[in-house]
Amino acid sequence: MKITKVETVGLVCPTAKPYYNALGKSTARCCLMVRIYTDEGIVGIGEAAYFGGPLISTATVIEKELGPKLIGENPLNVEYIWHKLFYEGFQHARNGIFVCALSGIDIALWDIVGKSLKQPIYRLLGGYTNKVKVYASGGFYGLDKDKHGVAAELKSYVDAGFDTVKMKVGRTYTPMTPRELSNAADECTISLEEDMERVRTVRERIGDGVKLMVDANTAWNYSDALRAGRYFDELNVYLFEEPLCTDDYEGSARLTAQLNTRIAGYESECLLKNFARMIANRCVDVVQPDVSWAGGFTECRKIAAVAQAHGVECAPHAFSSGILLAASLHFAAGFANGGMVEFDMTENPLRSELLKKPFCQEHSYITLPEDCFGLGIELDEEVVERYRIELF
Repeated sequence: MKITKVETVGLVCPTAKPYYNALGKSTARCCLMVRIYTDEGIVGIGEAAYFGGPLISTATVIEKELGPKLIGENPLNVEYIWHKLFYEGFQHARNGIFVCALSGIDIALWDIVGKSLKQPIYRLLGGYTNKVKVYASGGFYGLDKDKHGVAAELKSYVDAGFDTVKMKVGRTYTPMTPRELSNAADECTISLEEDMERVRTVRERIGDGVKLMVDANTAWNYSDALRAGRYFDELNVYLFEEPLCTDDYEGSARLTAQLNTRIAGYESECLLKNFARMIANRCVDVVQPDVSWAGGFTECRKIAAVAQAHGVECAPHAFSSGILLAASLHFAAGFANGGMVEFDMTENPLRSELLKKPFCQEHSYITLPEDCFGLGIELDEEVVERYRIELF
C-alpha cells in the first residue's frame, strides 16, 4: 500500500454568542481535518490542532512541507514516518505548529492502519476496554451569564446523566496574564473573589455527590493559583486543570504538593520529552495530552506509558470536533491508565453534526463498537461542505 495524496479541509462554524475562557474570546468552532489517500482506496481521517492561530498556518505545514514527503510511503509504517517527518524538520520544528501538523497526519495514518487490518484503533493500542468514562465540559464565561447561569448550565449536564462536570475559572486580573494583550481583555473579567463565588454557587447547585472540575487555561500566576486552590480544597473540587503557564514546571510541582485538589495538565504541552519531565517531576496528578496537538497516537501512547510507570492517570484533552473526540476515546480505551475523556457540551455542530453516527453518552460512559475499523467514523459530507472554508 502506498500514500498517493494528502489534503487538509478547514471547517468553521460561527457560534450564536461569543464565549470566553481565562485567556480569550471565541466566536466560532473550527477544525482542521486531514485526509490521506492510498492506492488501495483506503482513506485515513485525522485532525490537527490549530489553537492559537489560523487554520491556514497548520494546513500549510501539512500540505506544503510534510505532505509531499509522504507520497509513496507505506502508511502502515507509522513509527518510521513519524520519525522521518520530525527529524527531517527538527531544526525548525521541535514544537508548535509543526507538531500539530504531524499529529493530524499521524491520526490519519493510524486510521488507515485500523481500516487495513480491520481493527479499531483502541485494540491496536492495547485494547484495555471499549467503555470510556466521559465528563461534561462547559461552564464558559459569557456576557449574559452570571454565577447562577453557569450553575444552571452545569446542573443541566448532571440532569443529562453526567456525574463529572467541568467549568472555566481564571478570568481574573493578573498583570502578567496573556489575556491583557487581547482586544477583549475587559470583557467578562471578574475579581478572584467573584470567580471563587462562581465555583461555590456551582457546587451548591450540583451537590456534593457530583465531581466538579475547574480549568484555568494557564492564566494564573503561582500565588493566585495557590489562593484559588486552597478554596477549591474546601469545595471538594475533583481536578484543577492548567493552573499555571505550561512551562512553569517548578511552580506546578509546588502547587501539586501543597493542595489536596488534584492538578491536571497540560493540554498545551507537546512531545514525549516534555511530558516525561512533567510526569517525573510530579508537576501533575493527571496528565492531559491532546492527540491532535501533542504528537498523534504514535507519541501519545509513549506519554501514556511513562505516565503509567509513575502511577499517573492519562486523561486526554478533546475540545474540538467529532474527529478528535473519536481519536481521544480510542486513545483512552487502549491503556490501563486511560482516564476520563472530555465531552464538549457547548454549541458545536462540528461535534454534534459532523459524524453520521455521533457518539452517544449514557450514564457518563461512551461505548466504542467492537466491530469498527480505525477510528470507526463516517463523515457527513453535506456537513463538511456546509462549514468548509477555502484555505489556499
